[in-house]
Parts: sequence; C-alpha cells; structure tokens
Amino acid sequence: MNIYFEFIKMISALLVVLGLMFLLLKLLKHRIMPKGGFINMIHYQPLGTKRAIAIVKIANEYFALGLCENSISVITKMDANQIESQLKELPTEDIQDEGFGFKKIFSKLTGGRI
Repeated sequence: MNIYFEFIKMISALLVVLGLMFLLLKLLKHRIMPKGGFINMIHYQPLGTKRAIAIVKIANEYFALGLCENSISVITKMDANQIESQLKELPTEDIQDEGFGFKKIFSKLTGGRI
C-alpha cells in the first residue's frame, strides 16, 4: 500500500512540474520572440517543380530569394521604401493574385533586368 502512495506522489509532483514549465514557457514566449517575428514572406511565386522565387522581409530589409530543392540563393537586396510604395499602389485583387502582383512588383523593382 505504501508503494502506491509513493507512486501517486511522484506522478502528481511530475504533473505539477510539467504544468509550471508549460505556464512559464507560455509567459516567456511573447518576451523572447515578437508576435510577428523577424521574418515575413511578402510573396512566393512557384516557377516549376521544386523551384520558386520569394520576396522576404527580414528585420525591415527586403530580399528576393531563389529557392530550389537543395538551396536558397539571394538574388538581390531590394529597396524597402520602393517595395512598400509599390505594395500600397496595388489594388487588393492584384496583391491576392499571385502571378500578376508578383510580376508587376518584381519587374518594377528590378527595372525589367530579370
């Protein structure tokens, strides 16, 4: 009978410790990481099987990235003011339409080079 009592004490102590750890992590999560994070994907355009181009915002800087199966390459660093003004100029239906919105923004920012 005594061994069952010790087993129940051990399990209840374990549950209390796990519960406290869970609550502590929940409270600290918002202080450690900002709500939105530092990396936001502005747009993703697939180019074929396992290949794509993405415009990504990393800590207030914009990058065009080439993505393929085994690597990620920085195509160019983009001007933040220019991208934000282009995004404001686009109607919402263009932003939601992946192909048209991306092509329009990317061609304006690169001057049609790519």
